This record gives sequence, C-alpha cells and structure tokens, in this order.
Amino acid sequence: MSNSKERELEQREKALEERERKLAKREKELGFFSQAVKDKKESWYDRIHVSVKTMDWIIRIVTGLLVIVVILIILEATGIFKL
Repeated sequence: MSNSKERELEQREKALEERERKLAKREKELGFFSQAVKDKKESWYDRIHVSVKTMDWIIRIVTGLLVIVVILIILEATGIFKL
C-alpha cells in the first residue's frame, strides 16, 4: 500500500517538474515582449499618481470601450446598425 502511494507521489512530482519546465520555456519565449509590456505599463504608472490596481481598472475600462466602438463601427459598416 505504501509503495503504491510512493509511486503515485513520484509520478505527481515528475508531472509537476515537467509543467515547471514547460512554463519556464514559455516565459523565455515571451520574455522580451512581456518585459516590453511591463515596462510600458510601469511608465504609465509613473506619470499618473494612482495605485497599480486602479490603473489596471482604468486600462480594462478603456479597452472595453474601445472594443464596443470597434463593434459599432463594424455593425454600421455592414448596415446592421444605423446611427
């Protein structure tokens, strides 16, 4: 009974290590882009004296509004919606 539990734990440990390796590989692949996005966001935070959480909400709201505008433009261009 304990041997089967030990084997199961070893298998879980190996699976976890494999996931960690895959995550590290993915982070390396996206490293430059992710760092560039992070640097840009931090430069915005430096200009506006609000918390990071508040700035994230502002970015989300503005992004949502932009998506709505794009959808309205597409709907009007196809003739489905008229302003």
